Amino acid sequence: MKNSILILILILSAIAFACNNEELAPEQLSFLKIYDDSDYNASYQPVGLQFNENNYFILSERSLTSSNFSGINLVVTDSLGEFISEQQLEETFVAPTKSLIKIGSALYFFCMDRNSLRPYLGTIASDGTVTTTALNTTASYPLAANLTSNNNLLLLSYDPNGLNSILTEVSPQGNILQQAGYSIGPGSDVQDAIVNHFTKRSARIPFFCGQAAGNRYYFNGFYNYTLSMVFTNFGDEPTGVLQGQGTDAGMKAAYSTASGDFAIVGYHFSDHFMNAKTSLPINEIRSSVNLFDRNIPEIAEKSVCRITPYNGVNRELVIIASETEGRQVVLYFYDLNSGQLEATYYLGTLNPFTLSSIIALEDGGIAITGTTFLAGRFERIYLQKITKDQLVEIL
Repeated sequence: MKNSILILILILSAIAFACNNEELAPEQLSFLKIYDDSDYNASYQPVGLQFNENNYFILSERSLTSSNFSGINLVVTDSLGEFISEQQLEETFVAPTKSLIKIGSALYFFCMDRNSLRPYLGTIASDGTVTTTALNTTASYPLAANLTSNNNLLLLSYDPNGLNSILTEVSPQGNILQQAGYSIGPGSDVQDAIVNHFTKRSARIPFFCGQAAGNRYYFNGFYNYTLSMVFTNFGDEPTGVLQGQGTDAGMKAAYSTASGDFAIVGYHFSDHFMNAKTSLPINEIRSSVNLFDRNIPEIAEKSVCRITPYNGVNRELVIIASETEGRQVVLYFYDLNSGQLEATYYLGTLNPFTLSSIIALEDGGIAITGTTFLAGRFERIYLQKITKDQLVEIL
């Protein structure tokens, strides 16, 4: 991956023309770039995006000939999306979690040793240097990660020996702060599903975890024979459970607001539903089917869904992003307080686009990464920035 193809060359906003085309600051410029590779057989799938000290960092999976698990790639660009560097981690480290977490001037992700399946914490310094730290835990298969309110890391993993979903709070130094396991139940179906989640893209499961208002933790993973959203305070038993239906129905994404409500995306077989302001059963057991309100038919089956808060236009909004049946990326902008839909925006026209990650930027813009296809068959990473001025027009 040694060059970048500029698809949309620094789109100038109306402000630029008012200033007689004077040179604009980077935060006033939008772009869409696709990063090509001289190896036509190369395959990359972004899993995390962050902006840190004037650079974008794109963490991605890459296909390996030595393993069915995915290897790890890191692409660094400047603030305008211009390619700076790429590094491939040793093939010993595989299966990065689908998030890149920022704490201070460092970025973090989890992965595992391809032989022992032991989880590792990966740390990316501001200069792009990557270090790895083995975690002192009997769990394996890191499934999802997030940031806690006290700037620690939350990891969801799987214990194949005890057949438990494991939730762990980890310090940025890689120390285990607290950990609890929740029984999945006997049988081999779950382990087959988890292995397929790592090795077959079409079989991926929407694992996620986080911390809700009031210091309640949650994870979306296997519990009591089915994919469920589980609420816990790290006790022996969950405090609440939102049950799915095997892997055919459940939650795809959730974001906890300061008021204790959630923005959610759920699915029931091939149908999808979303709500930007709803309560979830943090103290009881319920079924996700009860939350099904109205089908969103344009969201594609097995699509990736992401939720991120956005306050760049002096309004409290939440962006729910997904993929459409028309092979575009769609952004739904909701008012966080009322839960009302404010605007919808689509990315991608000529080429099919997939979604991997979306982040809000300090300059009021947003950035999105995923994959698109060159000549209809070469899968490549894209990075798109939408500026604050453009978002004002959208909203």
